[in-house]
Amino acid sequence: MTPCPGFRDASPSDAIRVDDMRAWEVNSVWWGVSLLKLMENAGRAVADAIQCVLGDVRGKRVVVYAGRGGNGGDGVVAARHLTSRGARVEVHLVYDPALTTHPDTRENLSYLLKSTRVKVLTPYSKGWLEPGDYDILVDAILGVGVRGPLRSPISDALKVFNQSQGLRVAVDIPTGLDPDTGVAVEGTARADLTVTMHRPKVGLFLNQGPLYAGRVLVADIGIPFEAEEYAGPGDVASRVPVRPREAYKGLGGRVLVIGGSQFYVGAPMIAAKAAALSGADLVYLASPQHIAFPAAIENPYIIPVVREASGDAMESLGRLMARAHSIVFGPGMGVTDETRELLRFLIENAKGKPLIIDADGLKVLAELKTKLWGEAVLTPHRGEAGMLLGIEVDPLNVDPLDLARRVSREYNATTIVKAPIDAICDPNGRCRLNKTGHPAMAVGGTGDALTGIIASFIARRVALGREPDTLNVVAAAAYICGRAGELAVEEKGETITPLDVVDRIQQAIKEARSIAAGG
Repeated sequence: MTPCPGFRDASPSDAIRVDDMRAWEVNSVWWGVSLLKLMENAGRAVADAIQCVLGDVRGKRVVVYAGRGGNGGDGVVAARHLTSRGARVEVHLVYDPALTTHPDTRENLSYLLKSTRVKVLTPYSKGWLEPGDYDILVDAILGVGVRGPLRSPISDALKVFNQSQGLRVAVDIPTGLDPDTGVAVEGTARADLTVTMHRPKVGLFLNQGPLYAGRVLVADIGIPFEAEEYAGPGDVASRVPVRPREAYKGLGGRVLVIGGSQFYVGAPMIAAKAAALSGADLVYLASPQHIAFPAAIENPYIIPVVREASGDAMESLGRLMARAHSIVFGPGMGVTDETRELLRFLIENAKGKPLIIDADGLKVLAELKTKLWGEAVLTPHRGEAGMLLGIEVDPLNVDPLDLARRVSREYNATTIVKAPIDAICDPNGRCRLNKTGHPAMAVGGTGDALTGIIASFIARRVALGREPDTLNVVAAAAYICGRAGELAVEEKGETITPLDVVDRIQQAIKEARSIAAGG
């Protein structure tokens, strides 16, 4: 097999899901690397891979079947590069150019439509989708974003592609192959070579994936390392699903907040309000009566649940836990026997469910030293992280990332250590960072807001039947909480309160989705 400098052969250990790729592309833009630049690099990589496999492409006949999205843009760029290397290139547009949906594809296509060297065939023009004696055929129709049955004219183009004798090349993933599951629909492109961008997609290794992908080469297209390492707007847009059109009450997630005590009133109210403003459909606040009812009166979308220390009350709480998609435990609880009893009850009865432990819940957990589970989340600041590990730490001279790794291993739970740069790690050793936020947020209550956002975002995924993706969703929540704080400081200066942060959660989410949409 011909080695190709600048590429690596795909490995399942390096594979990612579509959510990851979408998040990192948006985060790249946030870091200053445009999608137009990534498209240019991807198209050049396709041309480079073809030249590596075949050698000199001068005089070779090439046909590119191009869709109207980003995958089509990669193919259009590849056509330009192959032409400049002496190939005789045709581009068959699967859709009318006016229907091109991706702005960068439109920009790259504008050159080809004026080119005197590249033959561009629009739908139903003479010769469009007709078989030919091509040396190289490029499938740049759909990419990772489209699933489901293939219809005309896509199926027509792929029929010609699959019946041809030349080198069949797929851009990123063969059209028709599910990038996450590897399930191939009827008429899926059968490639000899797939040039996949940045990282291989999981579906290339699953089910029918290997049968349709052929040899898979991985191309570096210039996505910056920080786009993966740091949380960004792409994590919000790709990992926090929007409500489907057929949504009903509860499909956005049910969050249960267990917190509050005789002397601590505000913390559970902040967490519950943050969960609601982050998009949870139903938020239950299980607190003493003097907290639950006033919270619901002030915020009518919060459902009050009076928490009592009795057997019947525990049974009732258990039923509510079973209905919740995520549970918050600890804000304002105090370190009491009731707190200890409730945490033991949760550990025994909520195993496997997303459980976010904060504040006084962390102090009791440090006493119990109990292992948790992958869907559990711990939210300590640096001092609390040291407490969980049984060590003294100097917050100004300790590495939050090291603390997060150690706590997540010790307790078998995803951990975010809150710091000027937040560190998030899961029990498998994977970590993310978050740089949004402001020193003015170093006041009591902002951690409760973060806890509510985490619970809401995870609940949304669980309610829709998706895996929690705990590490990345916690990173998305940290980004939103920090950005909401930045927005509050921009408007009010450095004397902000936790409620100022909470009140800007919706604005931060809207901004993140706007960045992802190119706004």
